[in-house]
Amino acid sequence: MKQPEEHDEKNRAQYDSPEKKVQNTHSVQLWREYFSERFETFEKRKMQTVSFRDLADGKDTSYTFVHIYRDYYPALLNAGQFFDEDIALLYRYHVQIETLIRLFSFEAQYGIAAYMQANFDATVEKLSDQIYVALKEMNSEKLLNENKKLVEESLRNFQSLYEIPPKWGYLLFYLFQVSWSLLYSERTWIEKYESQLLEEKESGKVSQMLELALVHFAFARQQDDLAFERLGQNDKKVEMVHYLVWMKLLVDKQEWERLLAWLLYLKPNFLEGVSSYYYHSDAREFFHEYLNYFWKYAQHTGDEEKYEEMLIEFLPITFYEYGEYLMVIGEHERWVELQVIMGYSPELIQRKDLKEVLAFEKETVLPIYHQTIDRLINERTRKSYQSAIKHLKTLRTIYFDIGEEERFSQYINQIATIYGRLRAFQEELRKGKFIS
Repeated sequence: MKQPEEHDEKNRAQYDSPEKKVQNTHSVQLWREYFSERFETFEKRKMQTVSFRDLADGKDTSYTFVHIYRDYYPALLNAGQFFDEDIALLYRYHVQIETLIRLFSFEAQYGIAAYMQANFDATVEKLSDQIYVALKEMNSEKLLNENKKLVEESLRNFQSLYEIPPKWGYLLFYLFQVSWSLLYSERTWIEKYESQLLEEKESGKVSQMLELALVHFAFARQQDDLAFERLGQNDKKVEMVHYLVWMKLLVDKQEWERLLAWLLYLKPNFLEGVSSYYYHSDAREFFHEYLNYFWKYAQHTGDEEKYEEMLIEFLPITFYEYGEYLMVIGEHERWVELQVIMGYSPELIQRKDLKEVLAFEKETVLPIYHQTIDRLINERTRKSYQSAIKHLKTLRTIYFDIGEEERFSQYINQIATIYGRLRAFQEELRKGKFIS
């Protein structure tokens, strides 16, 4: 007779712990219900110690967006325990989306104090990076095969992100790119949503998000030419960060031929923006990320020709990358030519590189020293003459090591004659025992 009572007690105990609602539960709806319940408790506890006016004025630190990330977010993560690792990652992904939405709601309701804005932006960026990691780690193909309804429910919930403030539009599209590429990759879904967007466009709807989404759906269906065509039809300038995300996705999937197509498509854009390289940190950051993807392409395919062409086209801003590339492939003579073209003296060249060339082909470095010595002499100061003598001593050692003492003597006679009227330089030559 006591068995039913014990059974009821067990069921009651199950609901005594709110976390039980999400543990091994394959329902995004239940997850969201738990998130809301947990947030209500979390915010109520925080708000008990602060007035609305203080919060709005940013005068009280007992409740800020930081608490959402440091308290609320970890609590949700810790609550979810699953036997299936991929479902655990899907739960993590939805916790991260939930946290982003709560952060943006806080921003909209209370604002962010100016001194905290950089911290807020960094927190949002950190969360978006964590979302990408969760998506990369999960086996979406297995999830779709075994839990298709759950993933479909996840997609419906993902659309709640569309309500985030317009100022975060670039982040919304980033999440759209990575989510539709790494999780919602079911072809029928892609085609269905793409058809809906095309109908909206034909009916006259205009928005940058719509245009970009159509580009991404072409990308997701591996129709890169169509993606490029749609990009060309876009009236508004597409942010470089979105291009780099597409390339990042291709690198992660190791789709090297497609990556090359995107790299070559983007090259004219970067060539046009070379002038802004030295004035805008974002331009430099984007360009070097682009370079990195090109290098990865060359590494994995062995097709170094196009990579080198690109490095040459973007000189002088690719000077260090091109120099490093020439060292890697052992083209020491061309490496020296690059240093000479750029007018680099031995002091400005990385010591390890110069040492390596000297160890293999000493004679090739002679032009670097000749050019540097001529430049220093023509500066016509006592200090520059002394620096020239220092390089002459190194040059003498190199000539003697390769058995070309006579060539060095001819060179000394030549510069002593050409610069015969420079009395101070002649004195330094005598001090260095190059002439008597």
